This record gives sequence, structure tokens and C-alpha cells, in this order.
Amino acid sequence: MNTYPTYYAKSADETGQQETNQQHLSQVAELARQFGKEIFLPTTAWLCGMFHDFGKYSALFQKVLNGTAGGIDHAICGAVYLYATKAQGREAYRLAATAIAAHHSTLRSYESLLPELSSILKGQGSRICGTGKQAALFGVQEYQEAIEAFCRDFPMFSFRKLEPGEKGTPLESMLRTRMLFSCLVDADYTVSSQKEFRSETPLYAEQLLQTLNTYLNQLRAGSQADRELNRIRDQVFERCGEAGEQKPGIFTLTAPTGVGKTLSLLHFALRHCIANQGLRRIIVVLPFLTLTEQSQREYEKLIPHILTDHSQSKLSEEDRELVARWDAPFIITTSVRFFEGLFSCQPKDCRKLHQIAQSVILFDEAQSLPTDLMTATVQTADALCRDYGCTVVLSTATQPDFSALQGVQCWQPKEILPKGKSYYEALKRVNVVWKLEEPTPLKRIAAEMLRQDNACAIVNLRRHAADLFQELKQHAPAEELFFLTTDLCPAHRSAVISAIKARQKQGLCCRVVATQCIEAGVDLDFHAMYRALAPLEAIIQAAGRCNRNGRAKDGGQLKVFIPEDERRIYPGDSYQKGAEIVKIMWAAGCLDIHDPDVIADYYRRLFHGARDREALTRAIFSEDYEAVRQEYRLIRRQGVQVIVPYDPKLFHQIKLQAQRDGLTPALIKQAAPITVSTYEEASVRKHCEPVLWHRGRQGGKVESDFFLLLAGHEGCYQSDMGLRLDSFNTDGEPFIF
Repeated sequence: MNTYPTYYAKSADETGQQETNQQHLSQVAELARQFGKEIFLPTTAWLCGMFHDFGKYSALFQKVLNGTAGGIDHAICGAVYLYATKAQGREAYRLAATAIAAHHSTLRSYESLLPELSSILKGQGSRICGTGKQAALFGVQEYQEAIEAFCRDFPMFSFRKLEPGEKGTPLESMLRTRMLFSCLVDADYTVSSQKEFRSETPLYAEQLLQTLNTYLNQLRAGSQADRELNRIRDQVFERCGEAGEQKPGIFTLTAPTGVGKTLSLLHFALRHCIANQGLRRIIVVLPFLTLTEQSQREYEKLIPHILTDHSQSKLSEEDRELVARWDAPFIITTSVRFFEGLFSCQPKDCRKLHQIAQSVILFDEAQSLPTDLMTATVQTADALCRDYGCTVVLSTATQPDFSALQGVQCWQPKEILPKGKSYYEALKRVNVVWKLEEPTPLKRIAAEMLRQDNACAIVNLRRHAADLFQELKQHAPAEELFFLTTDLCPAHRSAVISAIKARQKQGLCCRVVATQCIEAGVDLDFHAMYRALAPLEAIIQAAGRCNRNGRAKDGGQLKVFIPEDERRIYPGDSYQKGAEIVKIMWAAGCLDIHDPDVIADYYRRLFHGARDREALTRAIFSEDYEAVRQEYRLIRRQGVQVIVPYDPKLFHQIKLQAQRDGLTPALIKQAAPITVSTYEEASVRKHCEPVLWHRGRQGGKVESDFFLLLAGHEGCYQSDMGLRLDSFNTDGEPFIF
């Protein structure tokens, strides 16, 4: 009587129980199949689950489990088996093999894997594979023994007909691979965690719609805004709800600032989910942390369970698992989290992607995406709707005309407010004065602001903000002045915004100097606004913070000027291009920020000849997943991160933890509210100490890009202007908050 070895998937637990490979493959395959339904590839996902740990049918891997071997790659073996039996000329099997090979490493194209798959199967060359580990199975004989073991575990197994595997464009093919990869990774991680799997809580759209209507009635009763503005807000709300009755697809919501788009978008999404029963969740994607925080506060009044996923999310252990999986009916996230995940190749980033399928995705401030990523981004949004059952809504006051981009000429979204131009005319609350004939000294702007009781100046550079604020400080009481730039840590910025709102509510004198960080998601209302020349969308955003509630009888005043400076006055080339187009349109006499047709013309000019980053386009064409991940960055320059003592107690706690444990992901999240990003690395090194990564017992310590202000240098962080490394006096007293 023959006795055969039992192949295990995991080491024994504390009770001595050990999961067999048969058990693990069965569970992962079934869960992957469930996830695969969401992306319309259930059988292909099931196949990935069945063969993802095929390499564990090896004596070499079993030695890993008993601690006598290490550095073994079992993931590549399932891909090798499919290559040997099914993948020749069959796109669906090639897709499965690609996902299987990467489920513990990183995605690579099937074509780049081919030489490795062939040599491992034949047992030729080195046993070391692309991950730097030894292949668990090597050579025909070992694969034959593994398939015999697999067949003993699954005597009834047979290959099923897979879903059609049309390759499509390289971008579509890569997205399809990532979606399948997501199903496999999520199933494998979920089963391996040994936590009871549960599907997400239903959205309960009907109940939420009732709550929304009740809440809106309460807002109407207590509103002090202009009556005409409230009437328009009600119209926008109702028309968004009516548009939600339509079939899934791509929509735009083009409306001026201040018309209540946040609640109107929710109205659309809830009605849309009710009318289209297959839609499972709502995902709100916002460009800035300030917007996510504001939207979260607004939505929390209506929705009991919101999952927030951004760099400063404070999460419980349970919520961290949900964030990794996006297992929630209502999600608020950032553009960075959403889009960089869709272009990633790492298991932890891609795990959640299948959850995006069959969702309503609300993009607020859609114009904020970088122009040199726009084509790939728009094509991906189109693919989500066409291939994965999503509905996408792009909401903004300055709606880009994406059809002007090369590669997206077929862009034909449905506009939720087709007669929205009338709203721009009715809500013309700001008179624009263009002072572009010659540069204006910042001292002159300061002098004009001092004659105003409620004024704001938005400039493009932090040095301009600092110069202007210092000028104001010489002539006005400190309690009347506010500085709002990214030199302030997020917690500090939030406190400043709250203080500004409090003074405005009381009718007290308030003068603010800010950079672009004030332009989206910051609900402030100034009588006078000064805006350094910028791209049109930034100017319109600034106008949205001027006479926002329509209470100024003669309208607010927005003055657009060019700062006098012999140095560079724009933060980047694309920003400068947008500003120069604005100046050209002004000189031609065709610039009206309240006319959607003018806005469309601006984007046609901006997008004319625009291309995605050449390296990104090349990486997509060659299906180089790692290169795509590297090139698709919404924020290219991160600078270095300085943890500051705005909250002394938190600062001291983080400092102790950093000295004891080094930098950890948990510490980064904990420190996020008191962290400032800066490019002044030389100055940072004079006043700060680096926080080190601890690379295990034998790995030593490695410097990170995080720093802590040195003891005695706390004065580098000021109560009014935040991080001021260049003006620190080492003989001065440290600042005490």
C-alpha cells in the first residue's frame, strides 16, 4: 500500500493544528471566485486560487515550514505549470499566470516572465528566479511529482472554460491584470489571516436617502445665505437626484462654487444606487487632505459607517483591515490613494482594487489632476465604467474638456446640469479686476489689505507668502493676521482655519495670507481677495472664497496681479503654462471667469499638444508594471518630512518612540498631524536629527526622510508662520505652545 506525504500550506499554530495545502487552495479559490464575480472574471479568479500555491507541493517548501530551509519562491511555480499546460496562445491563462507569479512579490508582464518560466520548467540554468529566491519546483520531474500530488488532493479537478481574455490596449490589459491580481491577493491574505471573512455591510441607499432629505430640510430652515443662492442650491440638489435615475456611465457635474455640490453629489449617488441595483458602494475621491477632512465631517452627519483612507487616517486594528480591503459601503479617499493604487504593481496596494468594480465614484475638484498624467487617468476612468460596471462623476466649477487630449477624443460624458451656464450668471458674486499690465510689489498688496477688514491674499510661493505676511505684521495687530501655508503642520492649519471662521462669524477684522492650500475645501468667505496670477482653475477657486454666501450688496472684489520678483514666480512649468494662457486670454479680451464656455476654451488651449510623461507612456506600451508604478506619481517631489512640536505632548511621545523603535508605519501615521514637508534639506540637517529605520536585529539602522527638531531648536517652529528654518536664532528662547 502506497503512502503519500501530506503537503501543508502553513506552519503549525500554537495548538498544533496545521492547514494542508488542499484546504488552503480550496478556500482561496472559492473566495477568489466570489471576488472575481465583481470584475466579471469568476472562473479565472477561481483558477488563480487553485494554482497560486502550487509550489507548496514540493519537499523544498515543506522544509521552509519546519524551519530547515528559507528563501524559497513558491509563487512562480503555479505560473510555470499554467505556462506548460494551458497558456500558449490563450490570453486568459496568461493573465492568470501573471497574477499567480506576483502574489507575494510584484507584477511583471507575461512576456518578461517567459524566459524564466521556460528555464524553471526545463530545469536549465540557475534555480534562482526573478525574486532572488530559489524556485520551489525546478525541472520536469519535480513538476510531474507536484501535479500528481495536486491530483491526489483534487481528484475531481478539471479545467473550466475561462471568461474571454481579450487583451485590449496595453493600459486596459494592465488594469485587467491588476483587477484579477487583486482578487487573488485579497482572497489569499484574507484566508491566511485566519479571521472570519465577512462581506461588506450593505449600503442601505433608501434609508440614507431619507436621512439626507431630512438633514437638508434642517439646513434650509437654519440657512442665513442669500435667498437666491438657496434657491439655486435646491435646484442643483434636485437635478442631481433626477440625473441619478439614469443608467451607469461617465457623468460631469459642472457648477459654480458654493452651490452645495457635496450634498448634491450624494443625492445623485444614492438615487443612482437605488435605480441600478448592481452598484455596491460609493467612493468619494478628493484631491486634498483638507477636503477629505471637511467632507468626512459633512458626511458623518448622515452616514453611520464611513471608511476613510488617506495618509492621516487614525484607524483601529479592525479598520486597518477594512482599509487594506476597502470593505465598506461608503469610502472617502484621496486622489493619490485611488489612482496610484490603480497604477501600482504591489500586492498591498492592489489588494483593494476589485472592490472598486460596480461602484459610484465621485471625483470632486476633477481639474486638480496633473496634466502630464491626464490621458492615462481619463482612459482608466473610462475603462472602469466600460469594463467594471462603475459610474464616474467628475465634479468641479472648472470642468476640463478632456476630449482635447490626445487619445481621449471619444470622451462623451453626460452632463448632470446641461443648462448650468445660467447658474454661473445668476451667482456672479465677484467683480474681477485684472492688474496684469506690470508686476505689483507685495508692499502695495499689503497696503491695500490694511484698508480692508476682511481680506485674503493667495500667492503661488511660500516665500511670497512669508514676505507679504511680514509686511503686514509691521502695521497690524497680531490677532487680525493669519498665515496659512504648508509651512504649518496639518493640525496647525486646522486650528488657524477655525480661528479665521470664528472671527468672520463675529464680524471682526481678519486678514489672511495663504498659498494654494486654501483654495479647495476651505469654506471661508472674504469681502476682498487678492490672487497672484495662476492657472484659471486656481483663480476661480480663489473667487469661490470671495463673497461666498452672497451677502455683499455690490459683490466681492477679486484682484489678480503679477508679483514683482526677479526670481521665478511659479512653482512649476505646468503651473506657469496655465498662468501664461490666462494672461494671453486676458490680453485678447476673452477672459470671463463666470462663463463656462471661456473655461472650456482655456482647457482646450491648455491641453493642446499636451502629452503624458514620456517615460509613463513608454512603460505602459511595454507593459512594464514597475516602471508604471514609479512614473505614475501625482506628487513627484515629496521633500523631507519634519516632525514639529506644535503639540508638545505628542511631539515628546513620538520622539521617545522614534529613539526606541525607529521609524515605523504606525509612527508616521501618528506623527502626520504635526509633520511639515519641506525641500530645504540643507537647513533641515542644521536644526533637526534624522529618524532612522531599524532593519531588524542584523539589518542595522538606515536614515529615512523624516526628521525631528533638535532640543533647543524648537523655535524653528513659530506660532504664526510655522516652520521657519532660515530665520531661526539659536540664541533665542525655544517656542512654547
